Amino acid sequence: MASDVEPNQNFLQNELGFNLRELKLGEEKTQIGAWLSVSNLVHEIAMVRDASGQKGRLHHVAFWYGYPQHLFDIADLCADYGIEIEMGPGKHGTTQAYFLYIYEPGGNRIELFGDSGYLIFDPDWETVVWDVSNKSDLEKSSIWFEPRLPESFYNYGTPSVQPVKQTIK
Repeated sequence: MASDVEPNQNFLQNELGFNLRELKLGEEKTQIGAWLSVSNLVHEIAMVRDASGQKGRLHHVAFWYGYPQHLFDIADLCADYGIEIEMGPGKHGTTQAYFLYIYEPGGNRIELFGDSGYLIFDPDWETVVWDVSNKSDLEKSSIWFEPRLPESFYNYGTPSVQPVKQTIK
């Protein structure tokens, strides 16, 4: 999570050689999310604007679990062992990756994914831009079918902090 996405995205691109693969723009074209990679993967790092206005919070860490069917298998195991599932298995609009979000005992969100989304081989790739200034486009970019992601997906991060009173555009 980032209090301001654009300078972080610029650092990754200009200083570390990342390519901007997908971008979410909110009101007044403010960057609220960026997905970047240094390889042909659709993303190796992503950042989203922290609605609390804080710095230094984690949205989630992701681990490749195998193929999409494996996500259903691990969802069954999570249910059997009482591991909290926040959402999934499902598929994101952004990156087209399959996912399962769970919480580890310390409260951090973990994403297990069963593929890498799409691969990019075109050297002239143009960034996919999502205009999420309206809620329906935000939801389509987050998940491509019902049910929608829970509100916690958009505002929960660790460490938990008291929100700063501000308007995020």
